[in-house]
Amino acid sequence: MARVRIKDIAEQAGVSAATVSRYLNNTPGAMTEDTRARIAEVVERTGYRPLAAARSLRTDRSQLLGVVFADIANPYSSAMLEALSREAEGAGYSLMTAISGNGPASEAAAVERLLSAGADALVVNTCGGNDEALIEASRKAPVVLLDRDLDGGLARADRKLDIVTSNNAELVNGLVGELVGCGCKKIVLLTQSGIASSIRRERAASFSDDVAAVGVEGEVVALEDDVQKAAAQIGSLVGGGAGCDGGNVGDKGRDDGERRGELGLMAVNGVVFLQLIEALQAANPGLVEDAERRVRLTTFDEYAWNRMLMGGVTTAAQDVGAIARAVFGQAMARIDGDRGPARRIEVPGRIIRRASTARRPV
Repeated sequence: MARVRIKDIAEQAGVSAATVSRYLNNTPGAMTEDTRARIAEVVERTGYRPLAAARSLRTDRSQLLGVVFADIANPYSSAMLEALSREAEGAGYSLMTAISGNGPASEAAAVERLLSAGADALVVNTCGGNDEALIEASRKAPVVLLDRDLDGGLARADRKLDIVTSNNAELVNGLVGELVGCGCKKIVLLTQSGIASSIRRERAASFSDDVAAVGVEGEVVALEDDVQKAAAQIGSLVGGGAGCDGGNVGDKGRDDGERRGELGLMAVNGVVFLQLIEALQAANPGLVEDAERRVRLTTFDEYAWNRMLMGGVTTAAQDVGAIARAVFGQAMARIDGDRGPARRIEVPGRIIRRASTARRPV
């Protein structure tokens, strides 16, 4: 079937092609209601859809949004990509995506490719190390940071780029409160080895402030990528770390009431939480069961396995859908001409309490 063109619409509606074009561009001028109704009926009956390329020539927009993720292996990134795709589709936009693999050079190259491809705006989950390149890119098209800030972003009073993220300080505070409330005397924040994104630095800083404020011992530990090395780290913490009874992993001779306190482990994100579970499994066959008895677990990012592992793990759940809406909305506002100061938008998350921090009977 031949593609319907504007001139075909004009012939069937008994008007000029220019009149049809004004109708399609929503600039009808002095067009009568009868003329509008005739054109609308033909458009509906023929299923006419304007070509995106032609529309972009009229509006000076490509209807393309460039998105750069630092780490697509992180479940948060894949969930965010899906949510952004829904937002874009609803607004008639398409996504062009790139993955930097947490490499600054790859990220900078991806930004240039997306700009060259005509992206109306960029959403960047930055890996860091590209502050100047991203600021320079924002002079060519709007740039909105997703979750991760510029390296100097947290300290800057004169923010350079918009960022949309969660209320991380409040979420960390909530998890610390859960662990303290169930009797933990030492809390360890587990982070990723070799990766120090702005969001992890922010959470670590909030963690240090919170444990100091409530008077419990706190430590930040970078969990090794190698499973056996990570298992040794976790085995040491669970088996003889401060906050436990000081015995070996397999020592079950004391009940909960005889302990000096309990150990709390907090995973900085979903990737680290899965590393933690794998390390527990690799340490020895009885450690997972023992961990349920001796250790309290919390994590960031809500996934199905959080509800199933270890009877359910207390989680700081980020609102991925709301973050995607805020990111896309800010990008569209900038595309539409908003030249106001750069903004930091924090989307509230929530603490989901589960069995891992349930109060045990005395």
